[in-house]
Formats: sequence, structure tokens, C-alpha cells
Amino acid sequence: MIKFLYGPDTYRSRQELKKIIDEYDGFDFIRIDCKDEDALEKIRQSVDTVSMFDQEKLIILENLQEEFLEFFKKRDFKNVEIIVWDEEPDKRTKLFKFLQKNSKEFLPLKGSQLKNWIKDYIKDGEIESIDKLIEYVGSDLWRMSNEINKLLAYSKKITNENIELLVKPELDLNIFHLVDALGDRNKNKALKLFKEFLEKGEDGNYLLSMFIYQIRNLLKIRSGGGRSLHPFVFRKSQQQARNFDFDQLKKIYYRLLVIDLDMKTGRMDSTTGLELFLAEL
Repeated sequence: MIKFLYGPDTYRSRQELKKIIDEYDGFDFIRIDCKDEDALEKIRQSVDTVSMFDQEKLIILENLQEEFLEFFKKRDFKNVEIIVWDEEPDKRTKLFKFLQKNSKEFLPLKGSQLKNWIKDYIKDGEIESIDKLIEYVGSDLWRMSNEINKLLAYSKKITNENIELLVKPELDLNIFHLVDALGDRNKNKALKLFKEFLEKGEDGNYLLSMFIYQIRNLLKIRSGGGRSLHPFVFRKSQQQARNFDFDQLKKIYYRLLVIDLDMKTGRMDSTTGLELFLAEL
């Protein structure tokens, strides 16, 4: 049996995947990244190898490639459960249409669905205004879960005051100005805004994370996505996306990820990395 879990809400799809793994009581469990060169051979060996206990095997596949379609169409998956996970699959492919027969799509929660999810997550705690929390965090459930955990650790009652104290808004408006300067190739303005951030007490790590976040938003919009964003962020990002083509955004995003890696491995601090990046405009 093949089951397909996909969609931009990776928090809930990962939770579903975790539930399947937790409920599996066999011995033959394997996770394979299909981007690996020997991925198809690993899948073939796992499927064809007979279990000594004749138990059902569980195979988790990520980043499944179109070239694997024929293999799946020709195989009889007796005693094998295959879970295919993907964030944003290409819905135009034959592979997607094949997998869609037994699939579950995870779209971002909105409106009452998002509010009910927050209520369920908080459980025994209290919250003064769910709308306030959504305004600050948005609909990203990874961030939402982290922020709720932080707020509940501070107090079992989540007040508006505590949200304002402990949660940074989804995106500082000045980040938009900084990205605008990047799109205009205005080095002086970009560096000036960057220094103003630092003077206000923001550290380089936060600025880097927000910069990566916004460039990722622009990439989503340029590729036809981004509807899961907060409406204001989506509208503003749509305007900014016109200043870049897709290849430009990919290069910027890659450069920021290199800075992030250099920071995490101690080769360079994020503040210096960003300053050099902006100076290269």
C-alpha cells in the first residue's frame, strides 16, 4: 500500500507521519531520501527482501522523483506500507496523479480552523485573545507551537501583555524597507537601515532569520504560492516580488543560507556576514 502525505502545512503532515511511525510495531522500518543516488536500489532491496518474521514493512520516502513511477506501477507491495511525504509536489506530473489515489493534502489552517487548532494545542491553559496571537505569529504552525510553548512556560494564562512582551511580530515592517533597498540595488539605503536595526538592539541572528524568511516568501510568490502567509504580508510581498526575477531570488536565498551556515559553524558571525552581503550590492 502506498499513502501520500503532502502540502505546505508541514507541521501537520509531519505530525501525521510521526503518528504512523509511532503506531508501527514492526522491525523493518526505513526512511529514504529519494534524492540520494542509490535511493531506488535501497527501495528495491527493502521491498524485495523477505522479512524473517513475515511482518509488514514500513518505508518512508521523501523527495520522490518522477523516474520512480514505473518501479511503483510494476510492484506488488504485499506486506509493505510505503508513506510518501512531500511539501510542494508538482501536481502536473504523472507521479502526482498516481499517488493522489490514496493521499492526504495538508493546507494551511485559516479562520476558525486555525483558532480551533490553537485552542486544542493550549489545552489546559488560557488565552485572552487568539486573534492577538494570530496577528503576531501568523499561520505557521511550527512557529505557533514554539511561541505557545514559550508563553505557557511564562504563565498558564496567555495575556495580550505577555504576547506583546514575549512574541516578536511576524515581520518587522522595516524588513520590507530593507528588502526594497535590496531590490533597488540601493547599497547606501540598505546599509543605513541595517545599522538602524542594530542600533535599536536587534541582533544579527534575528535579522538574518527575518531576511531569510522574507526572501523565502518572495520565492513562494514568484512560484505561484504564498497563500498561507498573513494577508498583509502577502500583499506587501506581492509588491516586492515584482522587483526580482526567480533566479535573482534563488541566488539571494542561497547567499543568505551560506551566511547562516557560516554563523552556525563559527566561521563568521551573522552581523558581519549580512554587512558584507549588503555591501556587495
